[in-house]
Amino acid sequence: PLARHPPPSWSRIRRRHRTEMPDPRLPLILALLYPSTSALDALLAEGNPHDAQPAAGCCPAQALPPSTLLLEAAALSRQADTFVRVRTRKHGGASVPVFTFRQPARLSKRELPFDLALVSEIDPSGITEVPAPAAEAADSWFTDYAWSHFVVCTGEGTGAPKHLGWRFSRKASAGAAGPASFVALIVRAEQNEAADKGAVRAAAPLAAAAA
Repeated sequence: PLARHPPPSWSRIRRRHRTEMPDPRLPLILALLYPSTSALDALLAEGNPHDAQPAAGCCPAQALPPSTLLLEAAALSRQADTFVRVRTRKHGGASVPVFTFRQPARLSKRELPFDLALVSEIDPSGITEVPAPAAEAADSWFTDYAWSHFVVCTGEGTGAPKHLGWRFSRKASAGAAGPASFVALIVRAEQNEAADKGAVRAAAPLAAAAA
């Protein structure tokens, strides 16, 4: 059988190599179609998206150092009627669970959605923690915790106060293991799905030309 299929000559290999060389535009097309995760996934803690203006850079607490992120937070018990989803996003090289909840209609008729990343603690500079009403605080997205405080960036006296998230404190009745408290910062993933769609649109003419 081997005698029937002798190896090709070097000249044939060179000719085949020349004819099968990839289009030099291919790396650009692939980069546009499949951009790196690190370029697309970075969490920004800009505060309440339903406010008139985002609060980028208002307080050091918004820096989201990866060492403070609760990477195992997906194991926490969640309120069934307000929980929407949990997705994994990359931030500083870490895989971070990002929760989406809606406000319960019994507390807010608007039922606004929020994306949250949980951190063990925040830099207190420029931060004011406003106590929440106890009766409402018990009606919590994380059932073993009460949302005990609003976390507000006052910017150390500059600009209007910005709502960044909530502090959650463990209930005495909590059944599962977990930290004594944590802060849920309102986040968004930089670029992400919009960038993916934009990259595909930008790459389409190049892909068509290379076909």
